[in-house]
Amino acid sequence: MTRSLRLLPSLLLTAGLLPLAARAQVLGSLTSDPSRATAPLPATASRAAALTLPFFDDFSTQREGAPAVERWQPGGGTLVNNRFVLAPPSRGAVTFDGLNGKGQPYGSFFSDTDTLTSQPIDLGGLTAASNVYLSFFWQAGNIFSAPTNASSSRPVFIQLEFLGNDGLWRQIWQQRSQGVRTGFRQLLFPVTDARYLHPGFRFRFHTSGNQSNVDNDDAWSIDYVRLDRNRSAADSTNRDIATSRPLGSLLKRYTAMPVWQFNANPTPANELNNVIGTTINNLGPGPASTPVDWLGTVQVLPAGPVATTAKGGANLDPHRRQVPATVDARSLSIPLTPEEKILRHSLYLLTGETANSLTVRNDTISRVTELKNYYAYDDGTPEGTLSIERFSSAGIRYRAYRFDLNKPDQVRSLRLYPILPAAAGRVISANVWDDVSGKPAATPKATQSITIPNSLPAGQNYIDIIFSAPVPVSGTFYVGYGHGQFGNSVVPFALDLNNAPPDGYFLKNTFGTWENAAFDYSSVGGAPSGSVIMRPVMTNNLTVTGTTEAQTAAAYALYPNPSAGLVRVEGAYRQAAVLDALGRTVWTQPAGQARDGQLDLRQLPAGVYLVQLTVANGQLVHKRLVLAR
Repeated sequence: MTRSLRLLPSLLLTAGLLPLAARAQVLGSLTSDPSRATAPLPATASRAAALTLPFFDDFSTQREGAPAVERWQPGGGTLVNNRFVLAPPSRGAVTFDGLNGKGQPYGSFFSDTDTLTSQPIDLGGLTAASNVYLSFFWQAGNIFSAPTNASSSRPVFIQLEFLGNDGLWRQIWQQRSQGVRTGFRQLLFPVTDARYLHPGFRFRFHTSGNQSNVDNDDAWSIDYVRLDRNRSAADSTNRDIATSRPLGSLLKRYTAMPVWQFNANPTPANELNNVIGTTINNLGPGPASTPVDWLGTVQVLPAGPVATTAKGGANLDPHRRQVPATVDARSLSIPLTPEEKILRHSLYLLTGETANSLTVRNDTISRVTELKNYYAYDDGTPEGTLSIERFSSAGIRYRAYRFDLNKPDQVRSLRLYPILPAAAGRVISANVWDDVSGKPAATPKATQSITIPNSLPAGQNYIDIIFSAPVPVSGTFYVGYGHGQFGNSVVPFALDLNNAPPDGYFLKNTFGTWENAAFDYSSVGGAPSGSVIMRPVMTNNLTVTGTTEAQTAAAYALYPNPSAGLVRVEGAYRQAAVLDALGRTVWTQPAGQARDGQLDLRQLPAGVYLVQLTVANGQLVHKRLVLAR
């Protein structure tokens, strides 16, 4: 599952903020989070007893989402992630993104936004001589931008508070925004005042900023929170070697690709990345350097054997940060079977830390790669938005990706991630172009228009623009979208700032001329470039419809049709999905139910749908279905 932070277009085209290559694009931050709107909130069951020391959380022990209720009170709107932070001390941090627990803005003013509050911690019976200290790292800004500069009318800050034995919260520290993004910085505070040494002690962070998050990102992050006794004001180190930046793609050219295209490479290992890496930090005190080895693995999920890549290693001096740790995946053997696959590759640090150490979990970092039926240069999770620039003259502007095939294929559809409601109601065209001398042909070989809907089904972020007939392609082809002018408005689509296509593979067409559209984001911190979330869905030349290869299609039937919602499928199939009139996947049959031969569609509203059946040889059979209530 993917989660995003902010989803409305804000323009960061201030002179000097972005390099020239980026000014032709309209970059925006994300100001709502549709994935969090449908995610279940963490349980709110009361604790049987207060926590005891030590208290530690580097946010590496959980998936992206709300902070763990074992240590933090539910609610508060913060998001544990490793995508929006820049070079954290260890994998994962908690980001104060200015959105509530449902992923929506708090209001329209500059005021309080997110909070992160610890569960009660028993400090009863301790004294000042117990030397209890709280330490943590903080960062201003996120991968997209710096927070707004604080002023008397714009309170933009992060603040730490302690709960006294009188039930009152007291401010311990406050950092006001200076309008710049920072690296992670560590602070340490004593918890020695007698009013805090009680059985129900709690601490909390809270932020203030623009509650609407329009035209800025007033974000902060916290990491590596540690509360313990027998510390001192100089105790700023921890014997820990930790992974940090997100792990690179398993694939050399893409982040996902069709399984049959992977298998068709004469040397499939060449599809694997020779440099898969993260960065690692030495948080230890020294004085000697620390030797550390690492190894990479890959596994076909859910339970395939674990294959190991070659090892790597380095000697890390004390306080060394963001040291590259890489492995070569080309020695791995991925099964060349026709079934779709989900691969998980991981990098493990061999640090010698004991299994019961609080920090051992941050020694591992993983990533999932899909070998299914589509190509991607992104990981499916947006950190910003990108739109075609505003223009006043007539004509259509395009954005396109280049793809290099291992064998001839067909494009069934183009999958896009529109930013709603800003993009709603706009007419866009999906296009496929042949290659002519390293650029898209002057005229697309196929085009399909669609009006972007006002909303999408719960849990769905994509639209599928299905071509009227599968588009045959071979060698190099291009796929993308375009639209005409919309006055002063832009049409934003999701932008992944942690992954990028190869140089020269993202193009734009303005005034009839194709040119490189890649943008360099390094001048504003962290991410060197990004990928619009735009994915061609392929067929492996096996698409079957009711009007082509009728003999195969005739072997399948749906009944009753029209139906009230319970539909029987006549004919053996592997998987079933339902598409609406706009080509969006609105229902997928749960794994293991295909053998039942029944589709339970009672939750779908009345209307006309297309049932897509994947049959044994990988062919797709489409059958029209009418649901009547």
